Amino acid sequence: MEYKYDPGLELLLAHMNVEDIINAAETLYRLEEEEEGEGGLSFEEEEEEGLSQEDMDENEEAGDTVGFGGEEKDYEAGGVRYGTVTELLSFVNLLSSLQTAALQHRAQEMGVLLNKTFMAVKKGRYQISSDVLLFPWKLTYKNPGSGLVPKGSFGKVHLAQDTSTRKRMACKLIPLENFKAADVEFQARFRHENIAELYGALLWDQNVHLFMEAGEGGSVLEKLDSCGPMREFEIIWVTKQVLRALEYLHSHSVIHHDVKPSNIVLMSDKAVLVDFGLTVQMTEDVYIPRDLRGTEMYMSPELVLCRGHNTKTDIYSLGTTIIHMQTGSPPWVRRYPRTAYPSYLYIIYKQAPPLEDVAEDCSPAMRSFLERALDRNPALRGSASELLKDEAVNPSRDEQPRCWSLDSALEEANHTLLRQQSLHPDTTQESSLYSEDSGHLRRKGSLYLDLGALSGHCKLVAGPPASEYG
Repeated sequence: MEYKYDPGLELLLAHMNVEDIINAAETLYRLEEEEEGEGGLSFEEEEEEGLSQEDMDENEEAGDTVGFGGEEKDYEAGGVRYGTVTELLSFVNLLSSLQTAALQHRAQEMGVLLNKTFMAVKKGRYQISSDVLLFPWKLTYKNPGSGLVPKGSFGKVHLAQDTSTRKRMACKLIPLENFKAADVEFQARFRHENIAELYGALLWDQNVHLFMEAGEGGSVLEKLDSCGPMREFEIIWVTKQVLRALEYLHSHSVIHHDVKPSNIVLMSDKAVLVDFGLTVQMTEDVYIPRDLRGTEMYMSPELVLCRGHNTKTDIYSLGTTIIHMQTGSPPWVRRYPRTAYPSYLYIIYKQAPPLEDVAEDCSPAMRSFLERALDRNPALRGSASELLKDEAVNPSRDEQPRCWSLDSALEEANHTLLRQQSLHPDTTQESSLYSEDSGHLRRKGSLYLDLGALSGHCKLVAGPPASEYG
């Protein structure tokens, strides 16, 4: 679905940043709300009379919540309402099973929203461009470059804002004919601070709209493309966040299958894992796939073989992701250019792990961590819980800045530099944290500047989210 504007408005939007757009929208919709008068409950009144999310979850089995009942006839009237995870899954299962023609001429949106705090349903409606505004991400990013507007495998991601609560979200639009219930199942069922939270789903104009937590800082891949290789304290911070997400998923026998830089999205105080389209839940000790799942350069050798694997394949993918963060390139591609090797599957199976691709300036502790994460034998490979205790991701304060967040890591790095200068005022050698190669002054708009200056203070979106949201 394309959102088109007349030429005059298109020209205006091209010269406005997102704050200007939202301020203008607030003025417009405030006038519309005044014209509506006092008909209906306000969002605040609805919140007082409704159940909290916790109450809804507790009453799910008793049937006290207003739900769809899982029957097709309940959807015929349309409308959007709050519901439980079970009701949301019932809704998306219906969408994926019904023929597109059966829903082709709907005049009203329908869907289930999980979050009453951020999304205000008014009289069973949640209208696109009225109750919720969608902005192409290119309008929120000052220097997008070519091809930066994110596109998922079957959908586009927009910046969304609820006109009542002012909450900004990511909204992925998936054409109905390409939608699968598996796209949202795991994101809806599993809640963790390092997994992008799903807020709800609705159908409108032949597109499924998935609303979810937005990453103000963009994906790790986008940051690597714009800023170059990351420094080790940044890598440590991101790695710990991803390990926490994997520890949670693996404790429920869930394999993500696609851990890579584009599926790690950055926020001011955390990083989240996205894209659960390839995720599976194991019912036995080994999962035997019917097809190849993942992205070539980050695949484990046992996954390439397709004879069975377990959650340790995600750990291997994280190890290859760390190499990408260190060097700015995925493993294998420097030694085996894509132009000469269109497929890396044979190389991965024969030559894994890619320890030759580890950055030359990698610390001994991080190199040891990578050897544990990339062990060819899954049984000897460290688990997420074990690797979270590794010294590489728990450095002493003297060796690395404390990595509570990228902002605090930068602050600690500043303190480290000042301490070194006070102890050695005459030294002409710069700290390794701020050497010419690391390029603190050169790397304007990098991870910590985007997240700290924009997200942490102004709450502005600093860049587009990962293309593979949801």
